[in-house]
Amino acid sequence: MKRTHWTRMIVAAMLSELGVFVALFASFGAYWLATQTSFDTIINSSLGEDISYYVAAPAAFVMTTLAVLWATRTMTSDIVRHGLLVGLVAVLLTFGFIFGARPEHRVMYAVSFGLRIVGGYVGGAIAQRRVAARSTTSRVRAA
Repeated sequence: MKRTHWTRMIVAAMLSELGVFVALFASFGAYWLATQTSFDTIINSSLGEDISYYVAAPAAFVMTTLAVLWATRTMTSDIVRHGLLVGLVAVLLTFGFIFGARPEHRVMYAVSFGLRIVGGYVGGAIAQRRVAARSTTSRVRAA
């Protein structure tokens, strides 16, 4: 059986989630700078929910993809599988949030979970192509 780099996958999933929080707070900060609205008002109002609703899912995709690229940077095989594992672990880390979410927000949580898995796959596919390109380049140089 092939070795699975669980520590790397878990750390990458945690980093992807940290990245989502950074993206959310950056969005809040950008809105605050643009409008000079009180930060407490942004966080505690429906505006804060709207920002979270529209930023979190795309950020989850992007951050999971980037985390997979980081986690698989030294790997040469099973890269796509490891990317999917990062996405799945990221979903497991955040799955409990769906139970505390409002019913009307649960669909976006499901979309976000799906985008984490897709982000893991995309990151793995990009990394796999990078490895294949390096392999081809090294063969051409050797010839």
